[in-house]
Amino acid sequence: MKTKNNVQKAILRSAAVIISFVLISFTVSAQQFWRNLIEHSSFNEIAIAMVETSNKTNTIAAKTKMETTFSAYNAIVTDNILVLEDWMMKDSHFGITNFQSEAESENALELENWMINDNLFEVDNNVGEPLELESWMTSDELWKS
Repeated sequence: MKTKNNVQKAILRSAAVIISFVLISFTVSAQQFWRNLIEHSSFNEIAIAMVETSNKTNTIAAKTKMETTFSAYNAIVTDNILVLEDWMMKDSHFGITNFQSEAESENALELENWMINDNLFEVDNNVGEPLELESWMTSDELWKS
């Protein structure tokens, strides 16, 4: 029994060591992930542009990086000038004369022989038990909203 407990303790210790190594490797790779995320985010570029440095080359590099990043947002879109064409000024295109309203009417429905033939339809003459009103159906407490 004592040997069994010692074996279980050894297995638990080795599992703890393995889990520790796995967690450390995730932590190390996560640090690199966060570093890459911060370096390539627009927040970093904005912070660099806002910080005043004495070195002009750093300032110029930050500004050019910002300009290339946001240059896609500065696209100026213009439409062609609208031109008035001849057909737009003719009243015949827009007058009421082009529209003709006709009253549409449908033929009256007719009763056909198959519609009144009881052999074609299944008629259920069985009347079930009458429905009863239960107390919960009329309870004000249940149906208040």
